Amino acid sequence: MAVIPKTSVSLIRTLSDDPASARWAEMYRIYEGPMRAFLRARFPSVEADDVIQETMATLSRRLPGYRYMPDERGHFRNYLTGILKHKAMDVLARRSRESEVRESLRAMPPGRDSDDESWKSDALEVAIAQMLADERINPLHRTVFRHVALMRERPEDVAARFGISRANVDQIKKRLVSRLSGLVSDLLEG
Repeated sequence: MAVIPKTSVSLIRTLSDDPASARWAEMYRIYEGPMRAFLRARFPSVEADDVIQETMATLSRRLPGYRYMPDERGHFRNYLTGILKHKAMDVLARRSRESEVRESLRAMPPGRDSDDESWKSDALEVAIAQMLADERINPLHRTVFRHVALMRERPEDVAARFGISRANVDQIKKRLVSRLSGLVSDLLEG
């Protein structure tokens, strides 16, 4: 990391005790620059904004269980850098998987053009598998999508099963169908 900020024990405690604290903006302001510098130096090909956002989201989930004990566990900056590094490596791994999917689509038998229904069906299957394997998507959302869109269960039943509102089920389905549509378009254009 670039200029290493001094760890604010009170900030970490506040965020550990209250994950909804308004002090997350302060945490972001303090560590955004060093995280960006770390990514620029070690992972120049990744989109820093996305990786930093994923890192902060992971940190917000993990911080309630984190206890700052630098003598025993190391410094907070090392903990944060570890998360950042894993998120950057996840991006590179996803990129590699997506590249493999595109290559497998290109290697399909000739005679299919992008308007062929069979080709579209294959692209849809690949896109569904890709989306359901995407760890950035909330596991509950993937499960709800699977039940409502793929297994064609009634939205009311899915809402009751997972303890969410019907409107939430519809919103999840709409959002993931849109994402799926984008993946299919990318595959057909690729």
